[in-house]
Amino acid sequence: MIFNHSFLFNSWLSSFLMTCLVAGASAQPAPALDFDQSVSRPIQHDEEHVYALDAEAGRHVDIELAQRGINLGVTVSAPDGTVLAAGDHQRHVDATERLGFDVTEGGTYRIRLTPQPGYAIRTGLDANAFVWDGERRVPYEQTNDAGAYMLTARQTDGGGKKLDRIDRLFRPYATGGSAGVAVGIVKDGAMLFARGFGLANLEYGIPVSPHTPFHIASVSKQFAGYAVAALHDAGELSLDDDIHVYLPELRTPAPITIRQMLNHTSGIRDQWVVAALAGWRMDDVITQEQLLGLIFSQEALNFPPGTAYRYSNSNYTLAAEIVRRVTGKTLREWTTAEVFEPLGMRRTFFYDDHEEILPERAYSYDDRSGTVKKSVLSFANSGATSLFTTVHDFVKWMPNYRHHHVGNARIYELMTTPGKLNDGTPLNYALGVAVGSYKGLPVIDHSGVDAGYRSFMLYFPDQDVGIIVLSNLASCNTVELARRTADILLDLPADAPATRSPQGPARPYGTDAYEPEAPASDYTGVYYNPEIQTEYRITERDGLLYLGHKRISDVRLLPTAADRFKGTYWIFNEMEFTRDRRGRVTGFTVSNGGVSGMAFTKGSIWPLKNEK
Repeated sequence: MIFNHSFLFNSWLSSFLMTCLVAGASAQPAPALDFDQSVSRPIQHDEEHVYALDAEAGRHVDIELAQRGINLGVTVSAPDGTVLAAGDHQRHVDATERLGFDVTEGGTYRIRLTPQPGYAIRTGLDANAFVWDGERRVPYEQTNDAGAYMLTARQTDGGGKKLDRIDRLFRPYATGGSAGVAVGIVKDGAMLFARGFGLANLEYGIPVSPHTPFHIASVSKQFAGYAVAALHDAGELSLDDDIHVYLPELRTPAPITIRQMLNHTSGIRDQWVVAALAGWRMDDVITQEQLLGLIFSQEALNFPPGTAYRYSNSNYTLAAEIVRRVTGKTLREWTTAEVFEPLGMRRTFFYDDHEEILPERAYSYDDRSGTVKKSVLSFANSGATSLFTTVHDFVKWMPNYRHHHVGNARIYELMTTPGKLNDGTPLNYALGVAVGSYKGLPVIDHSGVDAGYRSFMLYFPDQDVGIIVLSNLASCNTVELARRTADILLDLPADAPATRSPQGPARPYGTDAYEPEAPASDYTGVYYNPEIQTEYRITERDGLLYLGHKRISDVRLLPTAADRFKGTYWIFNEMEFTRDRRGRVTGFTVSNGGVSGMAFTKGSIWPLKNEK
C-alpha cells in the first residue's frame, strides 16, 4: 500500500525539523501502539523506539512503517521475548517498510524500531533531479541522520493454511490505490498459487491480475543465456569462441569468449552508464541499434577479460546480437518460436518496439519521494532486459530447470554452471542466472530493476518449487517478498533480528571536508571523449566548479582528495584529473559502477582533430 497520508505527514515533518536538530540522543518514552491509529514521531540516529501492542490470539497483524529521512530496522517480539519477525528490507531512507505476523498467543507484543545505515540521493544538490537506480548502479550515499516515521498496525483474521498466510503477505498492496504486485508459485510442475494485488495502471484504475504483463528487467537475461546455450548444444557456436568472430565491429582489442561475456567477466563497460555519460537520460527511447553503436565504439575495457567480475548489461545486448547473426532471427523471434510458444507462454515476449501496444500491461511508478510519480520506460531493446511476461506464464518456465519441457539436460547444465575467473576463483553467476543457496537450500535466482519495475525469480531445484514476484512500484522489495513466501511455504527459519549499526552517523552527501590545494582555474576548460563523441565543459562560479553538458544541467564537483572530485549527478561517482610533467591538467577519468577510468581529454574535439 502506498503511504496515503503524504500531505499530512510532510506538513507534520516540516513542523518538527528544528526539533530534530536539537533533540537529545536519549530515547523518550514511547506511547502504546493501537490498531489503525498511526503514530508519527521524529527519531535520532542513536535512538531506539519501542512500542507495546496488545494483540488477540488467532489474529494476523500487519506493520507498516513509512520512513522519511532515516532508515529503520523493525523487530517484532512475542510476549515471551521470541522474535517473530524482523527486517530492514528497504534500506532506503524514504521508503515504506512492511512486516506481518500471526498472533498465536494473546498478550503484549513489542515493536522495536532501530536506526540502520540507509541510502539516499541528495537530490537537492543535483540540478538534474533525476534518480535512476538498479541496473544503472546509482551511487547512493549512505546516511544515518535524524528523520521521522509513521508507524501503523492493522489486524485481520489470522491462522489458516500456508497459502492464506502468503496471501496476507501481499495484501497490503491491495488497498489504498497502490501500484501493485503479482505473485506466482509452481510446485512439482503445477501452478500452486497465482494472484495479483493493487493496480497495473493508476490513471485508469486497472487492477493487477496473474495475467497482467510486467516488464521484468534483468530477469530477462536467462532467456538470452538459454538461447546461446542451446546454440552451443546444437553446434552452431561454442561458448569458448571469441565474440569478435561474430561481432567484428567490436573495437576492444583483447579476445573475449562468449562464456566470459555471459558470466560478466568480459570487462565490457555497462551500456546504460556509457549512454548516460553520452548525455542520454534513461527515460529516453533507447533502441537495440543505438546500444550496439555505443558498445561497438568502445576501445577500452574495465579490466582484462577473465580477471574480475562486474555485472554489465552490455554483455547480454551482445548475446542477443550473436543470436541474431547466427540464426537470422531476432532474440524475440527465436525465443518465441523455441521457448514461449512450446510452453504456452502466450503473453511473454521481448518488447523491442517501444510504440507497440500491449493490452492490460502494468505501467511503472515510483513512490519513494513522498508522492507517487510515473517512472517512464521507453526501451526498445532486448537481451539484457525488456521481456514482458505474466506470473501465469512464468510459472510454466521455472520447472524447466529440472524437467526440461523445452531443451535438454545439457542446455540447463550449461545455464546453471557458475563461471570462474582465469585464476580459478569461483563465481555464483552462470548464464543469465545466479546459482547459490537460501537458508541452506540450493537456489537458482535473479532480480530485475528498471524504472519503477521490480522483479525476482526464486527456484528451489531440490524441492521443485518456483516463486516469481513482479511489481510496478519502485519501493516494492520483490526479493524479500519472494523469500518470505519461501519461508512460509517451506517452513524455513525466521530472519535474524534487526540490529543497530556499530558505526556512528554517516557523513551526508557532499560534506566530505577537503580543501583543494590547486586553484579552481586548473580544472576549467573543455574535455572530450572520442568513443562517445561527447564534450563536457568545466567552469568556475563563486569559487565552485561545475561540469556542463548540452543535455545535462550543471553538475557541481565536490573535492574529495588531490585532483579528485565527486559529481552531484549519479554517473560522476569518482573523477580523477590527470596532469603532465609540468603539472598542467590534461584530462580526467570517470569511474562508477559501470565504467572504470573512462578518459576525457582536455581540449575541444576540433583541436584534437587538427592535431592529427
